[in-house]
Order: sequence, then C-alpha cells, then structure tokens
Amino acid sequence: MIATSRLGRLIVFIGVSFGIISAAFAAEPVDKPPFYQISHQGKTAYLLGSIHVGKASFYPLAEQIEQAFEQSAAIVVEADVRYADVPALLAKYGTKKLVMDNDTATVLKAYCQNQQQLCAALEHYSPWLQSMQLSIGRYAALGYSGDYGVDAVLVNQAGAKPVYELESTEFQFQLLSSFDAETQWSMVREAIEAPDSDMLELITAWRSGDETQLADLMEGEMLREGETEMVEKMLWGRNNTMAQRIVELMQSPDTKQPLFVVVGAGHLVGKKSVQSYLQPLGASSKNCWQQQCR
Repeated sequence: MIATSRLGRLIVFIGVSFGIISAAFAAEPVDKPPFYQISHQGKTAYLLGSIHVGKASFYPLAEQIEQAFEQSAAIVVEADVRYADVPALLAKYGTKKLVMDNDTATVLKAYCQNQQQLCAALEHYSPWLQSMQLSIGRYAALGYSGDYGVDAVLVNQAGAKPVYELESTEFQFQLLSSFDAETQWSMVREAIEAPDSDMLELITAWRSGDETQLADLMEGEMLREGETEMVEKMLWGRNNTMAQRIVELMQSPDTKQPLFVVVGAGHLVGKKSVQSYLQPLGASSKNCWQQQCR
C-alpha cells in the first residue's frame, strides 16, 4: 500500500486534526510554507498549506501570513473538529474489526513487547485508526504535537471570526475507514516501521517551502510505485472538491470576506493541486513568496 513514511505524510499534511489549544509562543527562524493569494470575480482569499503537528516555536508564523490572517474576516479549514461528535464518529467508523494478516501479527508482536499498555488500548479500534495513533505517537516522541498543528492554532486564534469547513470530520473518518483490510493493516505496519528520518524529512520540506520536494514526498513515490488509486482518493479528488468549495464560499453573500483558507500542505503541491483546480473555475492564484500579495 503506502510506504512507511507516507502514512506520516497523510497524518501530518492531509490528516484529521483532533484538538484545539491555546499557548504562549516563542519565535524562531521564519518558515515559508506554501502560501497563496486567490482572486475570483473581485473577491480575494488567502490559501495556506498547513502541517497538522508542530512545536510552540513555530509561532508566530511569517509576518505576511500573520498579517493576512489578522486582516481576514473568516477562516476556512478542512474540518472543524470542535463541533463534531467525535465519540459517535469513532463508534461508527473506528471500531470495525478486520482480520489481521501474518505479517502484521509478527510486526505487532515485536512492537508490543515494550508497548503493552498502548497496544492493549489500540486493539479495540480499526486498523486505520490504530495507524493514526501510532503515527501521532511517533511524532510526539520526536517532539511534535497535534496541539501545535497550524490549523488547530489558527482556529484557536480566530476569536469571533466565523470558521467554515471545506469537508467535515465525518467525511474524513469515512474516507479513512473505507480502505480494505490489507491496506489498513499495511498502514499499521508502516506506522511502526517508518524511520525517524523519513518522518522529519517532510517537516523540513514544509518549513523550507520546497514545494517540489513536498510534491515528491506526498505523491511522487506513490505514483512511481503504481499507487495511483491512493493518490486520487486522498489527494486529487479532494483537491477538486476543495477548489469548488473555496469558490463557492468566496462568492456566497452569506460568507464574510476576505477568507483565510488553511488546508494540509499536501493539497497545495503537485500538478493536481487545489490551485490547479481553481483555474478552470475562473480563479487565479499567485505564490506570495514569489509575488507581492496584498
């Protein structure tokens, strides 16, 4: 299915966010994540590629990102988990038992020798959810927390600004639970076996704003290995839908303007990015690191 490091990429760049926090932030060298300005029929929006884990030292973000966020009237995210009934969604999509293959049984037996409490807690959940929790735990061990994910922090800072959704938490749960048993158990194995260096490589690419490397990490390897269906399901199809929803929100008389849109950075890179799907809808986008955005 997906290579080990790619599970982490799904979680960090296009995965579900589970928490919103408040924190005091200390600055460090400015990052340059994917950041665009969108124009459509006289309306303007900003589009930021996020990472779903981070550190307090990631904030504040670059000055022009912070200014655009401050000047925005509303924020748009993939899914606003604050009002989702997560326990109900977990019961509906996250507890289905799937027959475990021998390869996974071998990997889990070795892993659980030193992680008995964690394994006992995870065994009640579907493999896709186990893989997510294992991956998040791996990032936590490396010093990164979902509490400092960009979308989580910005929603927390939104104050009175309305928060709109491009998808929904249920859609994301349903999508991840739709994979077959072979795929889901492969995700569990790969979450356990991913080298730390692969997991950190993605964060480095995001911080440096290297969109070519991000695209290769997110979809290039999968395409080379023939995993087109996974890319279409997790990225391209959603990018198309997100682009349509962004234009819909920009032109809605009920939407406060301008919008500040935050999606996983994986959706903003590659030939079939959100920006590429905006173009046929009559929307233009420009890279705010290469051109001046106001």
